[in-house]
Amino acid sequence: MRPIGRRRTTVAVTSAGRGFTALELLLTLALAGVVAAGAALVWPQVDAALRLEEGVHQLVADLHDTRVLAIASAAKARLVFVRGGGSYTLERADDAGAYHPSARRWLPRGVHVDDVNSGGDLAFTARGNAENGTVVLADTRGVRASVKLNQRGRVTIDRSGT
Repeated sequence: MRPIGRRRTTVAVTSAGRGFTALELLLTLALAGVVAAGAALVWPQVDAALRLEEGVHQLVADLHDTRVLAIASAAKARLVFVRGGGSYTLERADDAGAYHPSARRWLPRGVHVDDVNSGGDLAFTARGNAENGTVVLADTRGVRASVKLNQRGRVTIDRSGT
């Protein structure tokens, strides 16, 4: 009679590994080609969306910087927009209240100012207050994003396309 327990089995291990067959390699390459073709078709839309997002964040940062500049210099400052343009201008007021261009900022390629209210500018007082205003940016696909400024100088982003 044999004792109850585990039986030991020996497995022979060879050092020669098994490679891929030609069919497996062809299927892998075909699958990679399909994925690459799909990515190439979608890339222009992804690129436009990324550029619009970059433009929105650039504008928000410049609005914050303009507000800080107005407070720090104790003078009015504003960003001036032209509908359909691909750039905007930072202007500072002198002691007499006349605005002078200080810097020009370009939006990312394919992004433009689609609409702007409040007379085409977003202005800050020396105390950091502002007028209500909205700037709408659009990309090459026609997708729009709004940057809104309220009277207290708070900036918000609206991506609902209005």
